[in-house]
Amino acid sequence: MKSRSSEIRRARPVLGTIVEIGAVGLNAGVAIDAAFCEIYAIHRLMSFHEEGSDVSRLNRSVPGEVVRVDPRTYEVLVYAQELSRLSAGAFDITVGGKLVEQGFLPQPHGAAPVDSEASFEDIKLLANDSVSLTRRLWIDLGGIAKGYAADRAALALKMCGVTTGIVNAGGDLYVFGAPQPIHLRYPNNPSLVLPLGMIANSAVASSSGCFANAGEPGAAAEPLIDPRRNASMKWQRGITVIAPRCVIADALTKVVRLAPRRAPKILSRFSARAVIVDRLGARPFNGQHNEMRHAQARSAVSHRSRAVVPAYRVAALEAK
Repeated sequence: MKSRSSEIRRARPVLGTIVEIGAVGLNAGVAIDAAFCEIYAIHRLMSFHEEGSDVSRLNRSVPGEVVRVDPRTYEVLVYAQELSRLSAGAFDITVGGKLVEQGFLPQPHGAAPVDSEASFEDIKLLANDSVSLTRRLWIDLGGIAKGYAADRAALALKMCGVTTGIVNAGGDLYVFGAPQPIHLRYPNNPSLVLPLGMIANSAVASSSGCFANAGEPGAAAEPLIDPRRNASMKWQRGITVIAPRCVIADALTKVVRLAPRRAPKILSRFSARAVIVDRLGARPFNGQHNEMRHAQARSAVSHRSRAVVPAYRVAALEAK
């Protein structure tokens, strides 16, 4: 922020994480309240758990039924469908059934069992913010809605006159105005951080599964599903995406992990870039065949005051 003396920061539990919002300006307090109101609205609309959410209403609907949703929910569905098409199904919001089966989500109230053949292609986006399903399926927006909430919160700050602000929704970050330093958690030891650089007027989303609970032997350790294989996957290393919007950055972390060969073109389409974070530090994602399987010894890691500082540093990252 430009001036720490005029900055206000507040944090609240919502979206299954701790959301922190900071703002500078005379209306900063009011703006932050407005931003949290928007985040609460996104939670109510897109929660898999709440019976009255748009997602729950869609999951209870019968094939062919037309369900009208909030324009914000519809916008997220539009983004999700485009990313599903571009990634050939690697990103697919119809993985709710598998997440329930693996114990990552609760059984949705009043929803009929899913069709095992259902996919994103069975979601039909109609006029007037309406949606229809062609098969029984359970939508989960957990891989994209948090980023969208960060975008909407940042918009609320701007609408209140804030010129410099930051929204941090548990790994999904949007910064506008004055540049902000970005630090990433070391996947194998979340208490350590990697200094990534500075960003401004951009979004950053990170996924790594570093806080996942392995649970019982044989159970899936992380809530990441490859819908093409209908199987749980491990993150293996941290993935960070920098993009103009957080909704895109959030979803693209999954695309980079599950579809590394397609990812470079998709990243370019959205003016985004990706960074891989592992025990060797941080390096740009290049989409090569072995990028997600084998870490090349390109950098060393030094430990200073419980911080990880990679010799190779991705500096001054800002989405074009």
